[in-house]
Amino acid sequence: MTAEFTIDLATALWLGFVGACIGSFLNVVAYRMPRGISIVWKPSHCPQCGHPIRARDNVPVLGWLVLRGKCRDCGKPISPRYAIVEAAMGATFFLLAYVELFSGGANLPGGPISAFTGAADIVWNPQWPVIGVYLYHCFMFCSLMGMLLIHRDGKPVPRKLFAGALAVGILSPVVWRFLYPVPAFSQLAPENLLTPLATSAAGLVVGVLPWLFVLFVSSEQEQEQRILHYRNLLRMYAVTGLFLGWQVIISVLLLAMLTGAVLAFGRKWWKKCAAPIGDLKLFVITLLVVTAWRPLTELFPW
Repeated sequence: MTAEFTIDLATALWLGFVGACIGSFLNVVAYRMPRGISIVWKPSHCPQCGHPIRARDNVPVLGWLVLRGKCRDCGKPISPRYAIVEAAMGATFFLLAYVELFSGGANLPGGPISAFTGAADIVWNPQWPVIGVYLYHCFMFCSLMGMLLIHRDGKPVPRKLFAGALAVGILSPVVWRFLYPVPAFSQLAPENLLTPLATSAAGLVVGVLPWLFVLFVSSEQEQEQRILHYRNLLRMYAVTGLFLGWQVIISVLLLAMLTGAVLAFGRKWWKKCAAPIGDLKLFVITLLVVTAWRPLTELFPW
């Protein structure tokens, strides 16, 4: 086992743990924001008995496993979703660390964007362009997961959460021009201030248009829950397009349609699993597209 391998693994595990901690916070966001409860001032507590959760029980994934999915005080079951979300976000941060961060952005179109590779030369001897792209994409996945959890609970995605994601997605590329590896239009120069604004605007519009059309053609007889479903999807695809650009959102839309068709066909035999997978397919597909961004761009040069 080489020193480079050890440093990479230790750094990736540390980033994965950070992602799991953020996943724990996203569980709190998904439960409290739609109900108008503060996500800052009130400590984590059991939703059944209201007893504060001890620090040792609040360790991501491990705490749920040690407690065997039950509250230490009242013994009522704690949903496995808490541990699943924590594990999913930890795995996302861990995967992107290897695929994007340690590779110097080799997964990006035109990448790598750094001559260095490995955690020692990129993280601990900071290469800010690569670190910035990694953090930018991690923030997007955190926002997306929070929205998906709220959507799965049948609640509207809060405007504050949506507006916060839009603000970061719009302002960050203006400050750090390297966050968009593919501009919206080839005629735009990377150093031009309009380039990140045009790229983010184009991605947002392409992400929003299909769901605006669906909402427009929806009849007044449509169920309120179905309309809410479309509005939530509009916001989630808007954020995805804003952060990644219109080229990526087209790939995500096409893959989501294909996956949706497969799940609809298989739902007859897989009723218990197809619905939750259908809700999470946007997150999974987007993660796969980002990790395979460069070969996909070569295969589908939009």
